[in-house]
Amino acid sequence: MVTPKKQDLTGEIARPSQTGLRSVWQWRPLASMTPAMVADILRRAAMGDAHDFLLAADDIAEKDLHYRAVLQTRTLAVAGLPIDIQPWDDSPAARRAAKLVQDAVRESDLAVLITHLMDAVAKGYAVAEIVWETSGDVWYPKQILRREAHWFTWDRDTGRILRLVDGSAEGAEIPPYRMIVHAPPVAAGIPLFGGVARSALWAWVFKSYAMRDWARFCELFGQPIRVGKYHQGASPEDVAVLKQAAFSLGSDAAAVIPQEMALELIESGSKSASADLYHRLIDYLDRQVSKAVLGQTMTTDDGSSLAQAKVHAEVRADIMRADARALEATLMRDLIAPIVRLNLGDDAPLPILRLIVEEPEDMAALADQVVKLSAAGMPIPQSWVREKFGIPEVAEGEAVLSPAQPGQTGPNQNGEPMANRIADRAETSGSSVAVHALHATSHAAEAAQDDPMDIDVAGLMADRMEVEAEPAWRAIMAEVQRIVDEAESLPQLRDALLSAYGNLPTEELAQVMALGFAAAELAGRFMVREESA
Repeated sequence: MVTPKKQDLTGEIARPSQTGLRSVWQWRPLASMTPAMVADILRRAAMGDAHDFLLAADDIAEKDLHYRAVLQTRTLAVAGLPIDIQPWDDSPAARRAAKLVQDAVRESDLAVLITHLMDAVAKGYAVAEIVWETSGDVWYPKQILRREAHWFTWDRDTGRILRLVDGSAEGAEIPPYRMIVHAPPVAAGIPLFGGVARSALWAWVFKSYAMRDWARFCELFGQPIRVGKYHQGASPEDVAVLKQAAFSLGSDAAAVIPQEMALELIESGSKSASADLYHRLIDYLDRQVSKAVLGQTMTTDDGSSLAQAKVHAEVRADIMRADARALEATLMRDLIAPIVRLNLGDDAPLPILRLIVEEPEDMAALADQVVKLSAAGMPIPQSWVREKFGIPEVAEGEAVLSPAQPGQTGPNQNGEPMANRIADRAETSGSSVAVHALHATSHAAEAAQDDPMDIDVAGLMADRMEVEAEPAWRAIMAEVQRIVDEAESLPQLRDALLSAYGNLPTEELAQVMALGFAAAELAGRFMVREESA
């Protein structure tokens, strides 16, 4: 068992101070960065001096609202995941270790810690300090303190060993079990090269130029130009009064000239085209930042189709799963393992910490599959269906929804609602889900026992046609969906639908309709014969 020195675990080693190397108050002269400044900052960060780069990463997250939003989206997606801590196996030692960790982190808000550690997405790494405390012979985290990334540096040999900035060239060595260091494998190489802020810095500097020029453009052309005219013999005092009056209406776009003179303003192009140029440049840069942080654009910007939106949502889900796995590894290594090793020794089995990423389930598709499998005769437990769809158990005597048949909403001759009788027959047949084909079969079987004149022919035919025509309609709608996905504009979609109308796969639907009409005619003849008899 590791026997640490108490003074190495119980005191703060990266404590901030009002002055010195670890002050929380930092001067950030980065309000108007130039491309040369960005190149110099990134060059020095690549050589190991990342102080200005880390401050610049905070600076643009404060100034660029779009960058801040996409970073927050990615961070909160992971911070909101449920946390589960389970034993490694069913052995008493594993259960004891899991119970120890659960008790030790009970008072810690791991969601807040995860939010801080996700800052590593922008900067390449994030650090939190553990302050330990003992209760008898049990070590547990008293506090988990968030620390600024620029208070730390990396060793010169490998670039992978964290050290504390203390004014020396290499930095101070950090005792074990003290720091939680999250350096996700966003990119190959050392942690400093992995932050997306390295790319976002370039986008921000060009965006800041575009926004500055756009603001000047709006100030210049968003108000009328004032031209004050005075007589040739006007006194300087009169000219000063007129000039003051002209400038008091706005700023810059004003002039005072003698009446005999003329001032001509020549504008290059239209104002709307010039304004659109700035907007398109800023929009382009924002979309590139969305791709760098979220891997796609359609969950932050407008999309063109539902299918593309689903693909982009899946991309973002992949990134969320990767972030969750990286955080699990960090917390297991720097938080869970120290708790177990300090208390139970090096041989104790570590519990498993998981951030549960719940896959979104298409409930409509699941219901469709349940219907088809049930109709095919597969027994499906009602308890499983209720759990999946969140349907509670039916209390005795409680009113329930019943499957309704077209034209059969009222009671039959015995006073019992027809829909209820069909539902009862479906349930006694072993199926927990009523399907259209089963409705039609049950309905026909029941009606055959009654007077043939009571058979709802129209309802039976509608049910059967719905079942038989479903594959044909699916083929047609699949072709329509393909046309919609490939269309880039509404006019193009209109033209594509018109041109494809005659080529849609309607042969199968036509066959079903023909059979339906033939069956309807035969049923009509039967009813007429029975009535005349």
